[in-house]
Amino acid sequence: MRTPRRVAGLLATAPLAALLTVAVPSQAAAAPDHETLCPGPVAELKAVQQRIRAHNARPNRSTSASYVAAYNAEAATLRADQNRAISRLMACERALDRAQAKHPRSEFMTPTAETLTKIDRVLKNITTEEKNAVQRWNAKTYEFPRYGKDGHGKNKKGMTKRVDMRPPKLPPSVQNLYSVIDDNRPKFPPTTYLQGVRAPSIGSPDNAYPASRNVRIQGVAMDHIVPLRRLVALPGFLRLTPHNMYVVAHSPVNAQWLSKKSNGSKGSGSAALTGGTTAAWRQQQARIRQEAEEDLKELIKDLLKSQGS
Repeated sequence: MRTPRRVAGLLATAPLAALLTVAVPSQAAAAPDHETLCPGPVAELKAVQQRIRAHNARPNRSTSASYVAAYNAEAATLRADQNRAISRLMACERALDRAQAKHPRSEFMTPTAETLTKIDRVLKNITTEEKNAVQRWNAKTYEFPRYGKDGHGKNKKGMTKRVDMRPPKLPPSVQNLYSVIDDNRPKFPPTTYLQGVRAPSIGSPDNAYPASRNVRIQGVAMDHIVPLRRLVALPGFLRLTPHNMYVVAHSPVNAQWLSKKSNGSKGSGSAALTGGTTAAWRQQQARIRQEAEEDLKELIKDLLKSQGS
């Protein structure tokens, strides 16, 4: 099995006996901390390695045919378990690498142990029926702004629906999960790159609003492009591990800088439905959101594979 350099680096930390050796490139480069970003698959691989070391410490030759048969059968099981763990780790890395390739100067945020405990506690209270019910929401539950012509043939300045401001109610258990993820969002320094740019400077023009209004940026905020209330209903999200839920929710895929004024105006909905902003800016936000939602679905799907789901 060919392994990427990051996985090979992990394997190189605990060389395996010839019986179960996986080919390791001579130069295992230090890369982003996969042990932090993919803790589940890494723990699984390390556990298999420990079993392999115990296996290799025992004699592999004996006059007992049954002993040799059992030894070889265990070796085959360990090899299969190791390959499965490596595959899951590679799936996790590919998922994060794909996302980071679109946001090369951004970083994935990881939760604290305390936050993981909180997420795990509320996640255990969500029934399978509630998960299925939430994920039956149609994507159009949150609609993008629809622009058209008014009675005089002129473009409408506003949208015809603002359902993002009034999303359907979540089951109490899922609402609790949403609240924990939302209340424990990470702090992004203004020097952090989101959607390829750092936070705009205080006092600079706020391009969300018409230039004629001369609105200046008084403060900045990290905005979840796909609102967290919508994110928890995306296919597969509620089947992620607590760690992966946090990584997805606050990933570079789902984060952008907004002025505090525009961020406050949108409430808990999409920036594409922000009042007082220009039609061009709202349409741009709708496109950003559409792309983010598709990328998040792909990220969730890939991380589920890394969980063995």
